[in-house]
Amino acid sequence: MEGIHDMGGVEGYGRPTHVPNEEVNVGTRWEAISGAALFALLRSGVTNIDAHRHRIERLDPTRYLPLTYWGRWLAAVESAMVEQGVADVSEIEATIHAKGHDPADSAAPPRMHPVDGLESRSNQPGFLRDVDHQPRFAVGDLVTTLRHPPQPGHHRLPRYCRGRSGAIVRSYPAFTLPDTVAHGRGEHPTYLYAVAFAATELWGPEADPAQTCHLDLFETYLEPARTEPHVRADP
Repeated sequence: MEGIHDMGGVEGYGRPTHVPNEEVNVGTRWEAISGAALFALLRSGVTNIDAHRHRIERLDPTRYLPLTYWGRWLAAVESAMVEQGVADVSEIEATIHAKGHDPADSAAPPRMHPVDGLESRSNQPGFLRDVDHQPRFAVGDLVTTLRHPPQPGHHRLPRYCRGRSGAIVRSYPAFTLPDTVAHGRGEHPTYLYAVAFAATELWGPEADPAQTCHLDLFETYLEPARTEPHVRADP
């Protein structure tokens, strides 16, 4: 992930709101429609979840920040419809006006660079895949994340953990790789690992030394540790 969407560890935006035992639901009808519209596009093969996330990442910060969670979903859905030829901007804007909404307050399609190529389409359900090679790492291995994303565009390597060292605490099967699926470049199944990082490794000496952060990271983001991490996998 890149851009304004990668806000982990970014200062100046206030303390996140945490609601204990919060129910997972939507508050308004338009929020539910935003979710239903995305699932309809996913089922029809117009887009995929990785391309959807990349569209949210590509929102201009001035557009991204005022929108709610569901507003960002809707902006990405509308962009997918335009990019894939399901609708054009004028049709979407006409619908907004017909419903009596102010376009300035809507999630109208932002001005963004289009994604190269069509979306990846696969008849194989889910994200798990079988591969014909063994994983590079195992539980207990010490690893360091790349300092830069492995390729331009969409990826799942947050800024705050780049170039940091940790320990693998869990090994998963291979999954489709979001980096390539988002851009229509195939599934490239890749092993996934849970990596434990000491809070002080990520945030510096002022962080709580008793805290540990676990991140699920793809094998292509990792290499053998260059430095001794502050946290190790449990024996």
